[in-house]
Formats: sequence, structure tokens, C-alpha cells
Amino acid sequence: MHELVRKAIHLSSSAIPLLYWFVFERDIILKGVIILSMGLLAAEYLRLHIPTGKRLFNLVFGSALRTHEHQNLTGATYVFTGAVLCVFLFPKEIAVPSLLILSLSDTFAALVGIPFGKHPFLAKSMEGSAAFFIVSILILTLFFPGTIILNLLVAIILTVAEAYPMNLDDNFMIPLLSGLLLSLISLL
Repeated sequence: MHELVRKAIHLSSSAIPLLYWFVFERDIILKGVIILSMGLLAAEYLRLHIPTGKRLFNLVFGSALRTHEHQNLTGATYVFTGAVLCVFLFPKEIAVPSLLILSLSDTFAALVGIPFGKHPFLAKSMEGSAAFFIVSILILTLFFPGTIILNLLVAIILTVAEAYPMNLDDNFMIPLLSGLLLSLISLL
């Protein structure tokens, strides 16, 4: 149940790229994610430094926290700060699939990898990484249908990066790495 709550929150972040693609212009989306990020950072400060803030935060979101998040920033804060940078740095055609890869590929990786992962792959499971890869390929093919080989290469790099053990939160790193790779490909 704990992971389902987390992934429901994570999946809801797909509203950012969907609203950006279908409804709002860049300036409105950027202002919105900046405001959300600032609100999350303020909530994180209260949670980490003020006992009443911590109790209130844990009452509402405590069941969704992973062990390492009790004393550090939550994944949601990294999602929104990564979204700010992604929307700010990259054009819509790159930011939207990059953010969708984070919200959808990462969600499916956890939903497959946590209950069914039996074979280790770097710091994750082969099963979860396969789900991440497949969903990433689907997203990339939807946005870049004529570049199948490059889509495969980007999906492989992102899958390895997501599974690689590092101190940088993947909720922050994946959309930025996606945006960088897709920007490099667009120069070809």
C-alpha cells in the first residue's frame, strides 16, 4: 500500500507535461511549477526544522515517505524542482516527453520492480528496469516516431541512469538527462 500511495502521487506529476502540451503556454506552466516547488521547499523546511511542521507533514504524508526521506528532501520536491529546470531549460517538444518519462516510466518501474523484481540490475531489478525501458520507448516513439535507433539509445541510457546507484535523486536527474539527450539528438 505504501508504494501505491507514493506512485499515485508520482503519477499525478504527469499533469505537468500534459497541461503544458495541451492547455497552457510555457510561462504559465513555469510559474505554476515554480510556485509548487517553492511551496514544497517551504513545507520541507517546516517538516525538517519545526516539530509541529513535522507532525503535520507526517500525519498527511508520512505513510508515503521512504526511510531516507525522513531526514532529507522528499522525492516530490525533487520532481517539482526538476520540472522547473526542465521547463526552463528545454523547449516544449523536449520538456514534455522528458517529464512524462519521469512520471510514467519511473512509476511503472516501481510497480513492476518492487513486487516482481527477482533479478538484480545495478541498484534496481531487471524487471523494474525493463518496465522503465519499455514505457520510455513508448513515450519516445510517440514524440519522435522517425528516430527508432536514437529512441532505443536514449531509453537505454536513461534506464541505466535510473538504475545506477548515485547520490543524486532520480526524480531530479531523469528529466534533466532526458532533456539533455533529446536536445543533443535534435542537433543531429
